[in-house]
Amino acid sequence: FVEAARSLAERAMAEGGSSPEARLEFAFRCLTARRPTTSERTVLLQGWLAHRDRFKSDPKTARLLIHTGASAPNESLDPSELAAYTAVSSVILNLDETITKE
Repeated sequence: FVEAARSLAERAMAEGGSSPEARLEFAFRCLTARRPTTSERTVLLQGWLAHRDRFKSDPKTARLLIHTGASAPNESLDPSELAAYTAVSSVILNLDETITKE
């Protein structure tokens, strides 16, 4: 599951645009087939910022997270940012809407 979240995070970073807002919206749309509401967008961004700050202050934990799974992470991406996108991608993967495709 962590590896799936990291894969989505890598895809969002590669294809989702250059801003965190655009990348988070891309990941959300990939899994729910709709744009996030304003409040959802705010929660995703605040979560990403909190995770990014935590992972920047603890790079060892960021590296442990992004190296979970059989495939290697994209080494060209900033580990702290990738870990933050991975954490938020995990949240999106766990949404009832994502799981049940209402």
